[in-house]
Amino acid sequence: MKGRLTQKHGAFALAILVALAATLAVGTNGAEATNRPTPAHAKLILHKSEFGKVIFDSNGNVVYMFGRDKTANSTCYGICAKAWPPLLTKSTPSVGTGLNANLLGTTKRKDGSLQVTYNHHPLYFYSTDMHGKIMCQHAVMHGGIWLVLKANGTPNMAKGKHM
Repeated sequence: MKGRLTQKHGAFALAILVALAATLAVGTNGAEATNRPTPAHAKLILHKSEFGKVIFDSNGNVVYMFGRDKTANSTCYGICAKAWPPLLTKSTPSVGTGLNANLLGTTKRKDGSLQVTYNHHPLYFYSTDMHGKIMCQHAVMHGGIWLVLKANGTPNMAKGKHM
C-alpha cells in the first residue's frame, strides 16, 4: 500500500510539472500572453464603477496597475502576463473626456510591443474580468498588489462602493 501511495503521488506530481511546463512554454511575452487583438490606437476612457470613476479601455474593460512596477517598465511577464495581459497599442494611444493626455504614454516590452502607460503606470487587464466589471481590485498576486486607477493617475485604494 505504501509503495502504491508513493507511486500515485509521484505520478500526480509529474502531471503537475508537465502542466506547469506546458503553461510556461506557451507565450511568455506580452503579445502572446493576451487573446486580445492589439488596437492600432488604444484609447482610455473614464467610467463610473463601484469604486468611483476609474480608467477603462474604449471597449469597456477596466485596466489595472501593478504595485510591483516601480517605473514605467513592466515587471509582469510569463505566467503573470497570462493572468494580467498588458494593454498594448500599435501606435500613439489616446484618452477620452476627464483624462489627462499628458499622463498618457507607452513603454516597450521585452518582445518590442508597446504597452500603454498612464502616469508612468504600465496598464493591464485581468484575464477573467467580465466586460464592464472590476473583479480584482486590491488583489495581491504575482508579487504585488493590483489596483484600478483614478483619472489623475493615482492608484484607487477604495475597497468598497464609492459612487
